[in-house]
Amino acid sequence: GGHWYSLAHFSDMPHIFQNMGDGTYYHSGLLAVRGAVAAKVSMTFRILFNDAVAMTGGQPVDGPLSPGDISRQVLAEGVERCVIVTDDPSRYGPGSGLAAGVTVHHRDEYDRIQRELREVKGVTVIVYEQTCAAEKRRRRKRGKFPNPAKRMFINSDVCEGCGDCSVQANCVSIWPKETELGRKREIDQSNCNKDYSCVKGFCPSFVTVLDAEPRKPRKASLGGDLFRNLPMPVLAPLHGSFNLMVCGIGGTGVVTVGSLLAMAAHLEGKACSVFDMTGLSQKNGAVFSHVRIAPSNCELGAQKLGLGEADVALAFDTVAALSKEPAITLNPARTQVVANTRVTPTPAFQRNPDLKLDGDQLVERLRAAARDLHGVDATGLGLALLGDTIASNLFLLGYASQLGLLPVSPQAIERAVEINGISIDFNKSAFALGRLQATDPARIDQVLAQNRPDEKFMPLSTLPEILAHRTELLTRYQDAAWAGRYLRLVNRVAEAEARSMPGSTALAVAVARNFAKLMSYKDEYEVARLHADPAFLARLKDSFEDGAHIRYNLAPPLFAKRDPRTGQLQKREFGPWVGRLFPILARLKGLRGTFFDPFGHTAERRMERALIDEYEADLGAIADRLDHDNYSIAVRIAVIPELIRGYGHVKEANVQKAAEERVRLREAFDNPQAVFAAQKKTIPIRAVGEVKRAVALDRG
Repeated sequence: GGHWYSLAHFSDMPHIFQNMGDGTYYHSGLLAVRGAVAAKVSMTFRILFNDAVAMTGGQPVDGPLSPGDISRQVLAEGVERCVIVTDDPSRYGPGSGLAAGVTVHHRDEYDRIQRELREVKGVTVIVYEQTCAAEKRRRRKRGKFPNPAKRMFINSDVCEGCGDCSVQANCVSIWPKETELGRKREIDQSNCNKDYSCVKGFCPSFVTVLDAEPRKPRKASLGGDLFRNLPMPVLAPLHGSFNLMVCGIGGTGVVTVGSLLAMAAHLEGKACSVFDMTGLSQKNGAVFSHVRIAPSNCELGAQKLGLGEADVALAFDTVAALSKEPAITLNPARTQVVANTRVTPTPAFQRNPDLKLDGDQLVERLRAAARDLHGVDATGLGLALLGDTIASNLFLLGYASQLGLLPVSPQAIERAVEINGISIDFNKSAFALGRLQATDPARIDQVLAQNRPDEKFMPLSTLPEILAHRTELLTRYQDAAWAGRYLRLVNRVAEAEARSMPGSTALAVAVARNFAKLMSYKDEYEVARLHADPAFLARLKDSFEDGAHIRYNLAPPLFAKRDPRTGQLQKREFGPWVGRLFPILARLKGLRGTFFDPFGHTAERRMERALIDEYEADLGAIADRLDHDNYSIAVRIAVIPELIRGYGHVKEANVQKAAEERVRLREAFDNPQAVFAAQKKTIPIRAVGEVKRAVALDRG
């Protein structure tokens, strides 16, 4: 059936080279290939060539190693077939050094190539050549790698929050965006590696922005007067070794901060040791630096901080700060924690679109482990003030410095930034802004009010508020008659709830949210209206510099081609001319659902209309039979549409899950004795609060 074996980069770690006993060394991965050939098994090896020694921080590969060398080597070992997969096949023309018979394919063909090779009898090899995404970003900042003038932007109004973009890209730059209509997605532009895999998610919300970079805050806001007369902090006393735990995530400069502190200590004639724990070089993976500063070398002791030894912890990321290695160094009687309160989405979010990390709870856990905790939204303020989330670590370092928690002076840290030689002005500004935040936060509020980060999203909570919002939405979506149909069902359910469960509105609120969701399904007319909405165009203008050219990524069901293997519609990029058609198409929404609707006869549109009718019938019947015993199950049924997200085949799969949940819960509603068993099942994250309240009422 074909076995798989993945190899790391040939030069990633010395220990994967084996001593052959005659003074030479042989790569253990090639020994595995040789062994598989000798055993005459059918296996495919995937060799990852990422153009850098990623496990130890992005050093270049030593020696004349290339994909061409690897192809000749593995074929010489007896491999039946070798294939190169790359994001840029144009690099492999004549003279590229590939062995005879080696074919080159774009990474979009990767799945097809894997399926093809698994049918080959014997050993085959895929050399996947692509520069490490984090390394690309690092080199672009230094002007050593091409920087395409192309970015992706998500129209959150069109986004359904299905997470298919994360499935396709597995990229930590895709962030959750909480809205009144549920969790959507947005791209952290300052963290984006420009891989563009996310656009493959089957969703029309992605807009391609060409020839314009993200808009930065106005430079006039950050004039020299802003930092005038910053008071000098009192340095932390240095009696013996002063211990700092620096913890954060890969790709944000955690190791750099440790190095800056070490250089600052050196400049002031103090001894310092730094012990970095980077592990695998994974963007957004946990990274720690153990930093010790002392008057002399003999007072430093071991490099690694021990149990409860941290005097200060710089928690650039609260999730990383609560992992085992830094957590054991915290001491409730000793450690001062300076924490970035903005939670960065973890890689787990890419696999679970409903994953919710409670930032307040994480901060409280840190507070319980420390003597004192000083929290600030360094990510949000860094983005608002300097236009880049990468500013957060230097911002937090400046904040800690001004609080008097560091044993080195601000001047020494600024000089260390200059010696480092990377983004000097930017990093010094971030550091100074952090100091100002600690000294006079009102001054930042006053000067940069227009650039403040968004306040924490608070959803509408009362039934009248939700009804008013959704009625306006459905009127704009279709017309007043469509909104009237919505109101009739919600009012009917609210009246039944008032009779059966006086004082409770959980069921009516659930119906108000979810019936509106079903009734505002995003067909061609609605996607066109949302893309043509002046509010969206204003967001685009505010997000990017002038001169941007816009393209749209769509899969029109009447015109799109289908994947020959999966049968799924394929997206492609359309020019700005499509944007001029959107207002015209939006005005044709009156055709929606009629005989003359050219899109309404597709299976997906018929399914969406059927879901509306089914939900209306279900909740109408539930309202007639609602009582104390079946109330919590009724709420569970009402929130089933939360499971229905996405477009095309993604939505179809989610509709199937929702249908299975509906059958199960309708059986539970008809059989109240099954209530307890039904309550144990997983429910949509948005509905947790509503169901908990309903269950509490049900249990008296």
